[in-house]
Amino acid sequence: MRYFVENLDEGEGGFFEKLERQLAPAPASAKQLAAEMLWVMYLPLIRRAMHPGTRRRQIRMVWEWSGEPLPEAPLELEEALDEGLLHPGTAYNTHRWREFEFLVRTMEAWKGLAEHEREARLIRPWLLAEWLLGLDDSQNRQLRHILCYFLFPEHFEPVATNYHKRMIVRAFRDKYGEDPEQVDYLDRLEMDRQIGWVRERLVEDEDHKDLSLYDEPLRSIWQPPEEGENGGGEVERGWYAQRFGEARVWVLSAGQNARWWDDFRRMNLIAIGWDDLGDLRELPTRESIHEMHRDVYGRPNPIMDSLACYQFAYEMRPGDHVIIKKGKSALLGYGRITSEYDFDGERPEARHVRQVQWEKLGAWPLPKNQWITNKTLTDFSQPIYHNWLRFALGLIDGDEPGENGPRPHSSVEPPYPPEEALKDLFLDRAKFHEIMDTFERKMNIVLEGPPGVGKTFIAKRLAYRLIGYKVPERVRMIQFHQSYAYEDFIQGYRPHEDGGFELRSGVFYTFCREAAGNPDKRYVFIIDEVNRGNLTKIFGEIMMLIEPDKRESGYAVPLTYSPDEEPFHVPENVFLIGMMNTADRSLAMVDYALRRRFAFIRLEPAFGSEQFSDHLLAAGVEEDLVNRIVDRLSTLNKAIRDERKNLGPGFEIGHSFFCPREADEQLDDSWYEAVVRREIEPLLREYWFDRPEHVDNLTKQLLA
Repeated sequence: MRYFVENLDEGEGGFFEKLERQLAPAPASAKQLAAEMLWVMYLPLIRRAMHPGTRRRQIRMVWEWSGEPLPEAPLELEEALDEGLLHPGTAYNTHRWREFEFLVRTMEAWKGLAEHEREARLIRPWLLAEWLLGLDDSQNRQLRHILCYFLFPEHFEPVATNYHKRMIVRAFRDKYGEDPEQVDYLDRLEMDRQIGWVRERLVEDEDHKDLSLYDEPLRSIWQPPEEGENGGGEVERGWYAQRFGEARVWVLSAGQNARWWDDFRRMNLIAIGWDDLGDLRELPTRESIHEMHRDVYGRPNPIMDSLACYQFAYEMRPGDHVIIKKGKSALLGYGRITSEYDFDGERPEARHVRQVQWEKLGAWPLPKNQWITNKTLTDFSQPIYHNWLRFALGLIDGDEPGENGPRPHSSVEPPYPPEEALKDLFLDRAKFHEIMDTFERKMNIVLEGPPGVGKTFIAKRLAYRLIGYKVPERVRMIQFHQSYAYEDFIQGYRPHEDGGFELRSGVFYTFCREAAGNPDKRYVFIIDEVNRGNLTKIFGEIMMLIEPDKRESGYAVPLTYSPDEEPFHVPENVFLIGMMNTADRSLAMVDYALRRRFAFIRLEPAFGSEQFSDHLLAAGVEEDLVNRIVDRLSTLNKAIRDERKNLGPGFEIGHSFFCPREADEQLDDSWYEAVVRREIEPLLREYWFDRPEHVDNLTKQLLA
């Protein structure tokens, strides 16, 4: 309570980085307690939610902050982390600090009960559930559901979200002939009782009594496929799960005639009206909001308005997605919610706000047969909306036809969603979207970082995600070097096989002409070692033309070797990615012209990330070796960072040295030693060329 709950860290860094800072002054016993509580939090997770090896590594890491090794755990405790019971969705990890805080508060409250009160709650399931529900923030915490199920699996189901419970109850009441509307879906305890009623009915049905509610055919009852040709509803549901996972999608009006849209876009927020209600956090139930609505605005039954307020304040979550509409016939933007609800009394109007990270901005008219409701706020996560949602996002992504227009992409081009782009990237979703936002806005970016952080790998993923499809023919990659010239890049005279010289177009000139002929498609040009070339010499007169605000024919210029031909310009559908190795001692200071025209994005080694550990474990690397790689390379990189005089962060060792290749058959100690000896040690000898004994010691530490 003292070092974490009452000392929350809102600064930079991930969960464990902050937790380590917070617990640094705490006694060893508090750090060990944190590791044990983390073990409890990880118990429910199935392998798809988090690999068991990653769980064990993180628990061991937190324990060892105490200065003591993690004791050998009984076999039952080890095995308990192997399989798990449920997938609570991505929000459970995204909001890990909130779940952890809730667990700490819950245990403190539990210890504060008299012994007879604890005993009563451990034998009376509904008394315990009622007590948990009375704790602060319990209505929004998935651990509340999980704790009830862990302690009383006969009375509670392994369903960890309020949203799924509501869907299950509604569907099965309808299936068994009960009126779905005769239930208060906002009463969390009533939802648990209704879920129990569903299980009782399933037990009576011999075919279903042993099934999980997430197994087929039960799941299709409460998440039914849409009606459609060739089972298209199943496809829609699969598409939704692939694109959004457990997150919800909301469609929100930007005020009458979209009058708040400029504010939304400029301030990176969304908002609703009804300011006279005040801070909605002081109205904790839908009923209280409904009553206040009726009193303040004098409407006898403001059902939709009060629901919008309740959903905006209490049901929206960071990580959910939002589409902004204008009336019922146009869409204006698409983004992800990044904050909890707040009431900003300094705003002149629309004071109920949440922060948003915009992913797409524009104006997309809807064909008349796709017009939608005029409601202020609608939850489009429900299966009945998935078909429309897929159409709308296809329109926003440039994948759907307008009312009469053709599809801009061939059907043979595979869609490239964020999940595909993030696969094996070792970047968290927030960082990836931040890079994509910068790429969309600036149009020119440079990925810089030490050797082995996967700059080339990431560049291709960014390119395909920007395009929306994996189409290699619209991505071109070259490498600059000291002899690279304008004639190679733009245009120049080259020897002809029959003698003499002929004018030939360079690679960038050809690429831009191709892109100009397909203005509805995006093209990405990638330059490796971008700071190795003489940029003024290579770009020549077109250096100005790559600026985002000069991508039009009005800025076209005649070229050096063909001044009488049609002037040249860089089309607005061409995007550039440069790559720089920050450990190359031969590089001079980066050209100021490059700095001004490109946004620079630093990439760092991912040894401490969950994604990297999961990747190695999935590839077949033993858990002990994964832990050794993470620990020893992290220690080595700290030594490199601390060598500020000659090295520093730009010289760290990247994770891609240890990403297994198809040719690596035995991912064991011999594989690890080979990478260290053949790839890492030579690099270290280059770094400390004047201190060979120091390199010997570092290598011994890596191989010990």
